[in-house]
Amino acid sequence: MYVACIGNFDGVHLGHRAIMQKTVNIAANLDLQSTAISIVYPWGYYFPNFPGIIYPVAQRLELILATGIERVLTVNMSEIRYLEPEDYISRLMSEGMRAIVVGSDFTFGNGAKGNIELLERISKEGDLRVEIVPDALYDGRRISSSWIRESIAKGDIGLTNSLLGKRYSIRGKVYKDKQLGAKIGFPTANIHRGDERLVIPRSGVYIIMSTIDSRDYFGLLNVGFRPTVNTSEEVKYEVYFFDYSGNLYNRNLELEFLEFIRPELKFDSLGELIEQIKHDERVARRWLEIHLNMLKKER
Repeated sequence: MYVACIGNFDGVHLGHRAIMQKTVNIAANLDLQSTAISIVYPWGYYFPNFPGIIYPVAQRLELILATGIERVLTVNMSEIRYLEPEDYISRLMSEGMRAIVVGSDFTFGNGAKGNIELLERISKEGDLRVEIVPDALYDGRRISSSWIRESIAKGDIGLTNSLLGKRYSIRGKVYKDKQLGAKIGFPTANIHRGDERLVIPRSGVYIIMSTIDSRDYFGLLNVGFRPTVNTSEEVKYEVYFFDYSGNLYNRNLELEFLEFIRPELKFDSLGELIEQIKHDERVARRWLEIHLNMLKKER
């Protein structure tokens, strides 16, 4: 027997967390298992103009479990999109669902005919408890995954982190590239984020933090196409750590975004690029001096 919350939950933002916390609380009160049913990809994921999901699915599941949810089930949109809403809820109830927690805009099933009104009707007719969680707001606006995707694409890291309730991060494996950074005095780790369609941060330079071998390191992340040298057709993620020395090849890293410094620029020479990187590092180190105590408190 379990209490369920259902949604895509991309980002596991503050609104999602409120739903999950309510799920955990009700499950504890009823002595049932708390369960999140996560739709793997939103319907828009399968269309060309979709900007990408906020986190890879594996990371999303970790974030869901970190809220206190005991179990996560995944379901493909194709499995439920054309189901009649009543049939889907009946199936979940037959599998042991005794309560469902959703947001006020929740829809599901064939033609999105399933909504909170339908759930409340089913609740009155059968043995199902329904809890509707009000929207989580930020500056009077409803927090949503689409808003967060927009803020990431604009490079608004402060807003992104506020809406998520945690620092936005990317993950990936370090791979060997042309090693140009090392040749000009700034060795970089190139990050491959995997094959899922992920939202791409605004091209430019960011201050980031990463934990490597149980120690926090800070650095600069360049997101973009390297227009000055070896222009790439695909977005590259290259991180330069200030005080790290060692081999990172084939290691998996997570980079937490702290601040956006500047957009990506094209320079007329390598010398200009080197001077800009030196300037970016001075800016980043100064920013870190000011904010370091706050960062330590947030850990």
